[in-house]
This record gives sequence, C-alpha cells and structure tokens, in this order.
Amino acid sequence: MKMQVVTENIELCRLEEHYEDTPHVHKNWVQLTFAIRGGSSVISYGTTGFIPEGEGIIHQPFQEHQIRVDKGNRAIVIKVRTSLWESLQIREADCIAVEQVINPQELNAEFNRWISPLVLPDEDDRYERSLTEANVLQYLTRNLKRGVCPETNPPCLPELASTGDPYMDQVFEYIHRSFTSPIRIDLLSSMALQSRYHFIRSFKAATGFTPYQYILRLRIQRAKYELEHTEATISAISAGLGFASASQFYRAFVKITGMAPEQYRLGRKRV
Repeated sequence: MKMQVVTENIELCRLEEHYEDTPHVHKNWVQLTFAIRGGSSVISYGTTGFIPEGEGIIHQPFQEHQIRVDKGNRAIVIKVRTSLWESLQIREADCIAVEQVINPQELNAEFNRWISPLVLPDEDDRYERSLTEANVLQYLTRNLKRGVCPETNPPCLPELASTGDPYMDQVFEYIHRSFTSPIRIDLLSSMALQSRYHFIRSFKAATGFTPYQYILRLRIQRAKYELEHTEATISAISAGLGFASASQFYRAFVKITGMAPEQYRLGRKRV
C-alpha cells in the first residue's frame, strides 16, 4: 500500500503492507528511505541490504535502487529536488551521511502533519504546498546526520590561484565545488558582479576558456580520475558528472583527450 503526496519540490510517501517497487533511478531527486516500523529491504546496484527500524538510507540521483516493505512493516520515503537538497549542505564540511538514524515515532507523526493539508487540497493550495516544503526541510536540517564528504577535488584537478579579484575568486571556488551539477552563467556573472557578456570575456581572459569549456574540462579531468582509480561503469561516471547522457560524455571525452573512455581506462591499467 502506498500513500503519496507531491509538491513541486518534495514527494512524500508512506509504504506498508507488502509494498515492492521495481529497480529504478531518479534523475533530479534525492531519495531518503526510513524504516519506521519493522525493517525494509533495499537493493542498490544489485546488492541487497536491510534498513532496521529507526534507520534510513539516502540515494542520490542516478543511483539505481529498489525498496521492499514486508507485511506489517512501514517505511517513509522523502524525495527532495536536487536544487533544494544542495541548500541543505552548503559547505563541504556539512555533507550529509548516506546512512541515517531517526526517531521513527516522531517521523511518523511529522509525516501525518505534513500531508494533512494536502490530502484534500483547495483549488489553490500553493500556500499549503510551500508550507509543507518548508516544514520538511526544517525537519531534515534539524535531524539529518552529517558526515565526512568524499573528496571533491582529486589530485588531478588544477590548483586554484587567486585572480586578484575577490569576486572572481569566489566564482572559481564555486565552480570547483559544484562542477558536477548544472551551473548557470547568469549565477556566475552575478557572483562576479559583472554583466553576462563582460563576465564571459573576463573569464576567458583569465583561463583561456569560456565558462562552459572550463567546466567541461573539470568534468573530464574528474572522469579520468574515476576511470583510473575506480571500477565505476561509463554510464555511472557520466551520470555522476552531470552529463545528460553517456553519449554526450563519450563525445566530450574523445574531443578533449583524443581517445574513448574505455581506451583511457585500459591504457592506464597497463601502466
């Protein structure tokens, strides 16, 4: 059985009475799955695990997973748009741990409070949806356990050097922290306190590349690191780096490195 309410930025589900979905991924959602009565099974990338009562697990976009809730057990799933999720971990030191511990009774009560105004909505329930989103984010901010972030700048990425302009330095710090996510030029230009046109010109003067080309090269540098040091698939690497498709990643990799990703990995393993 599945109870579900959806807003623009958040999806809330309560699963019980032998619920099971099929393996799937979410492109623009982060999913938090909590066992609030009994336990729940979760299958990630073909590996089966178990979430005990009072614990939870977080799946990032493009991480394949499947949830099963046996009869008599109950789980609550909270899905958050990636743009909102990023607001929960502004600094690297604030990265949120994959495995979580919660008070199951409290979460169940909060879930009921969140969905009550949305079960029988008025014709215009925008205020209620916004209020629910705010309440969910407040709960997550207060209760989610923080952990150590994975390394965001492996040794292969270039060191940041000061440009002499504190606002442009802030832009480069932001890009190096966020290059695997969509980055809008308008946001970067506003951070630099420049018009879009002037920002692109000054950025290219400082780096030799347009912002798009620079970000693309950071992604390919990270891809080279992943190909050399991990066993991740090409599809998983391309998705984790923010490419729209594996074919887009493939074309960019070949254009910048002169070889296919598989060739690069094989060549490095022979060294």
